Amino acid sequence: MTDDDMKGSDIERQLRESLRRHAERITPRERRTEILAMVHEPSETSEPPRRWLIPVAAAASVALIGAIAWGVANTGNQQATPATPAATSTASTTGTATSNATAATTQVALPAYFVGANSGTGDTFGLYREFVRTAVPAGATPAQKAKAAVAVAMNAQPFTNLEPYVQPWSGTKDNDVTVTPDLITITLSGPGASGFTPEQTKLAVQELVWTAQAAIGQGTIPVKFVVADGSAKLFGTYATNKTYNRPTKEQQYEDLAPIWILSPERGKVFAAGDPVVANGESCAFEATTQWQLKKGGAVVKSGTTMASSGCPIRGTWQVDLGVLNPGSYTFWMFEVSMKDGQTLVAETSKPFTVK
Repeated sequence: MTDDDMKGSDIERQLRESLRRHAERITPRERRTEILAMVHEPSETSEPPRRWLIPVAAAASVALIGAIAWGVANTGNQQATPATPAATSTASTTGTATSNATAATTQVALPAYFVGANSGTGDTFGLYREFVRTAVPAGATPAQKAKAAVAVAMNAQPFTNLEPYVQPWSGTKDNDVTVTPDLITITLSGPGASGFTPEQTKLAVQELVWTAQAAIGQGTIPVKFVVADGSAKLFGTYATNKTYNRPTKEQQYEDLAPIWILSPERGKVFAAGDPVVANGESCAFEATTQWQLKKGGAVVKSGTTMASSGCPIRGTWQVDLGVLNPGSYTFWMFEVSMKDGQTLVAETSKPFTVK
C-alpha cells in the first residue's frame, strides 16, 4: 500500500466516524420544521421588517454532513474558493490529451422565480423573480437556457439570507429540458422535498413553469414533468401525466407575490446627483400601496402610490425619490389591511447605495 493509499484510507475512516457521530445526534422528525418568519412592528427609527426564515431541519442536516465531509477531506485550514467550470479534454493529432480550459461559455442574466413569503408573518407565499447571471454554452439553445434557469430556480440558498425564499426542491436536480413548439418537458431527479404546505408545493411547481417559459421566451408553452425515479406525482400531489401553465392575466395574483420592486435592484449604486426612481409591480386593493425610504435606520421619505390597476389585475407603479445624499438606503414597499389599517398584508424591500 502506498503512502497516498494510506492517507486515503485514514481520511475514509475519519469521514465514516465523523458521519456516524453526527448521525447519532440527529433526532428524526415526523415533518420538516415549519417555515417561520419573525418580524417587528415598523417604526420611525428602525429598519423595515426583515423576513428571516428558520431553516428546515432536513436541509440543515444535509448542509452539516456536507461541511463535515469537506472538513475531513481538506486539512491545513485551506479556504474554499468559488467553483470554476471544469476543463474539457480533447485529443490532439498526436494522440496526446490536451486541456481546453477556456470552455465556450458566456454569462447571461436568466430569469428565475422563487417561492417566498409575502410578508413577515409568513402566512402566505408567492413567486418572486430574480435575474441571475449564469454561465451557459456560447450560442445556447432555448432548451439549454431553460435548463440553466430551472437549475437556478431550484436552488434558493444564495438568496435565503436576503429574501424570504424557501427551498421545496432541496435535494432535487433538473436532469434535462427539451423544447418543441408545443411542449416544454422538464426531467427531474426526484419528485421534490417533503414537509412543505400545499400552497408552497403548488407554487414550487409553478416556479419551474414560469422560469422555463421566461427563459425560452416563446410565450406560454405548456410544461410537462418527468421524474427520473419513476414517481407519478410531484410532492405526492401533482400528476406528471398532465401539463402545467401559468395562469391567465386575471388570475396571476394566485401565483405571483403581491409586490415586486424591479428598480432599484438589490445593491445598486447610484451616482450622487442623479435622480433615483423606484418602480415595480403590485396587485393591491384599490391599487394602493405605501412606501418608506430609510437611511441609517431613520425614515427620510415616505408616501403612498397607486399602481396602474388594482387586484385582481396586476399593475405597475413608480415613485420618484429625487436626488439623494450619499449613503446606504433601503426602499420598503408595503400594503396594510383595509380592515384595521395596520396589519401587513404584503411587503418587500431593496437596499441600494448613493455615492
